[in-house]
Amino acid sequence: MTSAIENIRRITLRVPSQLHQALIQAAAERDLSLSRLAVEVLESYVIQEKGRFPLRELSDLLAPAAQTKGLTEEEMMRHVKEARRRIWQERYREMVVRLRPARKKRITP
Repeated sequence: MTSAIENIRRITLRVPSQLHQALIQAAAERDLSLSRLAVEVLESYVIQEKGRFPLRELSDLLAPAAQTKGLTEEEMMRHVKEARRRIWQERYREMVVRLRPARKKRITP
């Protein structure tokens, strides 16, 4: 029987200081350690990625429509990547905004 500690691996992440502060604040608000928050966020990301089409599979599915429109494979892939980027932004925008620290307003003389 293996213990839970034996199944844990360490990773090192380098993040900008503003993101680090936002993560510390988010963890504190949820009464979690920074490590536990990171694990939960990564688990959520992995689960969502499993439901996503890989670009090649998506390309194969969309090829007939692209040919009808006269798009090259490169043009189609550019459209697919842009669509995926917009979908990602829509899904995660709220989370990113919540994690960002409130920016101090500059007072101009």
